[in-house]
Amino acid sequence: MKKLHDAKMLQTLYQSLTKSIPESLKVFGSIFHINRGNPFNLEVLVDSWPDYQTVITRPQKQEMIDDKDYYTNTYHIFSKDLHKLPEILGSDHIINWKQSLIIQGCQNGLNEKIREAVAFKPVQLDYSKRFLYIRDDLKYTSNASKLKRSQEVNSSENMKFRSTNGNFRPSLLDVSHAKLVNDNWKSGQNERSLRYIKRCLQSFPGYCLLGPEGSPVSWLIMEQTGELRMGYTLPEYRGSGMTKQMIFAYLQYLQENGIPYFWEVEEMNEPSHKVAKAFGFHVDCGWHEWKCVPAEML
Repeated sequence: MKKLHDAKMLQTLYQSLTKSIPESLKVFGSIFHINRGNPFNLEVLVDSWPDYQTVITRPQKQEMIDDKDYYTNTYHIFSKDLHKLPEILGSDHIINWKQSLIIQGCQNGLNEKIREAVAFKPVQLDYSKRFLYIRDDLKYTSNASKLKRSQEVNSSENMKFRSTNGNFRPSLLDVSHAKLVNDNWKSGQNERSLRYIKRCLQSFPGYCLLGPEGSPVSWLIMEQTGELRMGYTLPEYRGSGMTKQMIFAYLQYLQENGIPYFWEVEEMNEPSHKVAKAFGFHVDCGWHEWKCVPAEML
């Protein structure tokens, strides 16, 4: 595999991946943010250039210093030739199988190939599949300007939110909200996930609705691939319509700033399916994740 460092090559790859959306979304979104400052210090691998078949994004080596931090040790995959994937992924030069890690992709057929790659490795593999939601009006920008960080945006001027209740107001999330988000994220609630959430909030625009006491009552966060995650509304505020108002304003902000986004929903989470459809999202292909833990770490 070849590392792509050149900015023009990365931009060419980014534009090429638009032709394979939604299957390429995880890699596409990663490269979008790499081209805009690369806040997560990711690198891009291709099997060949310019006629590539497989693209992998992963953290640079200096980022993967904690062998148990699968939040950081995350790989995103897109391939036009799934048959060659087991050989590529089986290489210890491509995937550090001695670490706890996560692999994500949006292609049906990946599960079989990843299982082939780990078949003879001392690794426990846990697979999860969810529904991938996208919108047809999503704009893919070629603007190479840096993405604004949360602290660089004046939320009161940039967010066109109109609450029906003056006790609630919109705001961008910041690092001070990380613990609240972590405490209510079922895939988090530990020190490594808290560190990951802080980094997301420092790097990408997260959104919330502040309640009467000035703390978030509903929120949604973007991570390094452009996926909207960790959405949560405090129980006492559910069913009031405030979550929908918050999401509407957030999506409007992302569209106005040319930031691509997508959403994934668990099969049994019917309320989130309804919300996604209400905002014009529709299901397209799938969302797949493999959590891999070396046997010696179990």
